[in-house]
Amino acid sequence: MHANHTAPDKDTVLLVDSSPNSIRILNAILGEEYRVIFSTTGATAKVLAKSESPKLILMDVELPDMDGFALCQHFKTEPETKDIPVILITEHSEDEGREMGLKIGCADYISKPVSPAEVKLRIYNQLRIRRNEELIMQRALYDSLTGLANRNLTLDRLRYAIAHDLRRGLMTGVMLVDIDNFKIINDTLSHDVGDQVLVELSRRIVKAVREIDTVGRVSGDEFLIVLPGLHQTENACQIASKLRKAINKPVEIAGGGEVHVTASIGVSLCPLDSDDFKRLFGYADVAKHQAKEGGKDSYRLFTSEMNDSVQRRLRLEYHLVWALSRGEFSVVYQPLYDLKTNRISGAEALLRWNNDELGSVPPAEFIPIAEQSNLIYEIGKFVLDTAMRDFSELKNREGDLLHLAVNISPQQVRQPHFVEDFLGTMEKHGFAPGRIELEVTEGLLLSNQPNVKEMLNKLHDLGTELSMDDFGTGYSSLSYLLQFPFDALKIDREFVDGITDVELNEALATAVISMAQGLKIKTVAEGVETEEQLEMLKSKGCDLAQGYYLSRPLDIDGLKTLLGETEGESSKDGKATNKTKTT
Repeated sequence: MHANHTAPDKDTVLLVDSSPNSIRILNAILGEEYRVIFSTTGATAKVLAKSESPKLILMDVELPDMDGFALCQHFKTEPETKDIPVILITEHSEDEGREMGLKIGCADYISKPVSPAEVKLRIYNQLRIRRNEELIMQRALYDSLTGLANRNLTLDRLRYAIAHDLRRGLMTGVMLVDIDNFKIINDTLSHDVGDQVLVELSRRIVKAVREIDTVGRVSGDEFLIVLPGLHQTENACQIASKLRKAINKPVEIAGGGEVHVTASIGVSLCPLDSDDFKRLFGYADVAKHQAKEGGKDSYRLFTSEMNDSVQRRLRLEYHLVWALSRGEFSVVYQPLYDLKTNRISGAEALLRWNNDELGSVPPAEFIPIAEQSNLIYEIGKFVLDTAMRDFSELKNREGDLLHLAVNISPQQVRQPHFVEDFLGTMEKHGFAPGRIELEVTEGLLLSNQPNVKEMLNKLHDLGTELSMDDFGTGYSSLSYLLQFPFDALKIDREFVDGITDVELNEALATAVISMAQGLKIKTVAEGVETEEQLEMLKSKGCDLAQGYYLSRPLDIDGLKTLLGETEGESSKDGKATNKTKTT
């Protein structure tokens, strides 16, 4: 046997022919374009085919030690050689032989005597077909940017790893890595920079895990890692910790500068969590979301409690879609007491949801889901419509129409037709703009969108009052009082709770009230639960208060009853009796 070693970068072609003269001719034809190796026997050809991995085998059917068709069949049954195209050289009249060769898997045939042009053309065609097949396979199984396995290939390897590890009594780990805030990199620094970051992170991830692990890119900024052969849970934790540290290092960008990134990592394990590869992937995703919600830049192991939470959320989302049309929502009202007159001057409208299957669902649980699914706008319209209808002619004991406070979601204000819809609801119920106070949270103001400020100014110009809800819980609430036309601020219950016990809380509440008075903004204390808290707020000059000590939220009939009881059972100085506290 002989090989042409002068061009190692060229595609290798294996010639198998018993005639040295034929080999010299074929080598002369192919030597300039290909790296040619050859054998005069079938036995040697078997060895060369495995050791040299040729791109193509050109073989005479007549060999001294074995039948050429049998050798071709051998190549097609061996894992190392089954994908190598084989071209048979046959006598011109061997039609049956050609048919047999095609049946056992040979790619093509050439008739004797061979033509140099025909040999070159047929080899060229087969190699081109092979390259196209490899390219298609590459695109089908690998990520074009990072070169990592894609989603399908990674999940396929996960399925194989699970089956293999179960037989050996070992665990298989599934790790889902999500790059935190990656969209910001794309939006602010460009997609080219984002691609550089992904390529560098993919390199780091591969380096951080073991050689037997599979790393795949399953979406834009998500990587899936298959960890076969684990002996204990701690093995997966060690890899996750190492991976987190590797990702946290700054990424240098071409052209100068660095990008700092973190990742949220979710981990699930077979057979502890499941032996189904799809479920394991889903559980890792659940754990990853828990890592994000827990502050990002961390990893979480999947637990059954996480799954219960996900199932609960799915049920909530399903029923929430139909809740409005099925009449499952209602509105209750928590009275607002004027601390200077000790009278009910208004109430805050609060949404409630009661479902036959889920029971009473707390607003803190379903409101965020409604906001994320864009259901909040229609739900918000329902609250405004119901509350204005109930309060359209509702008066206190002095005959003054009651004030109405309604919390509005950032999603509502961002809708371009919100003001138009709001005006339509007021006109429908004959509701004066000055009687309604719209409560907004700092989350809306943090969006820093020009249309938000424009929308709030429009609402204020109508005569509607604006209130900042949960004042003091955000880091820049004070600046917003100067930027936006607020008429009131609500002192968060965190300050009210413990105001009589914690010196710092008292000092903060005092500062907030004094500041509001200086800005000519009224203050509303929420979460008042004791008489001591109430008296302390009065002494500080707080304007309004609400809370369980004064009254729990009531439906409209209960509120009307409370107003009547307050009127009939008030003392001479106008203070409501204790009956209002337990309603």
